[in-house]
Amino acid sequence: MNVKKTPMSLFQKIFYICSFIFLIGAFIYLGTKDYGIKEDDLSDAENFTQEFGITSDNVFTYKTGRDVLEIMNTGTAVIFFAFPENDWSHTYASLLNEVAIYYGVDEIDYYNFYTDRGLNNNYYENIVKQLTAYLPIVDTGAQNIYAPTVVFVKDGEIIAYDDETSIVGGNDTVDNYWTTEKKEAKKVELGVYFKKYLEDTDE
Repeated sequence: MNVKKTPMSLFQKIFYICSFIFLIGAFIYLGTKDYGIKEDDLSDAENFTQEFGITSDNVFTYKTGRDVLEIMNTGTAVIFFAFPENDWSHTYASLLNEVAIYYGVDEIDYYNFYTDRGLNNNYYENIVKQLTAYLPIVDTGAQNIYAPTVVFVKDGEIIAYDDETSIVGGNDTVDNYWTTEKKEAKKVELGVYFKKYLEDTDE
């Protein structure tokens, strides 16, 4: 039994042709779209200001876990471990930035490790191994990085480490903890670290 085919109407032909052209155009657009940094994207300093609420005159540059691990193996840098959801990181970032600018340091590497810690991926795991002599050990025997933490590295060697407010008592608040006196004392302490870091280091 032969089934008689109904020829497509002119409208259907036009519809299918337009759909086909649209799909081809969509594939071309998506295939050539640049998903990286755009020219109109914010700079690292501007992004950091939005995330941490400090001055836009800051020296923070964004790094990945892979970048940080490479630095800790062979490089030289000041590395700030933090994430914007952590309120203690905001005040520390401001103090760190102020002291860095005072000493003429024009770059601090910022690593938001929160996701990597949750995944415990290879980069984070190896960074923890590099910091094992400094990190607290919890009752299960595990070690982790907590925010905020700053590490000064020269030629792959850790020369200074500070995590003063990474673990605090339950009644402490950022505003109550960071009195004017404590802020000044912390800036002096950070200054000592920066002086050591800058010895024979071109900045």
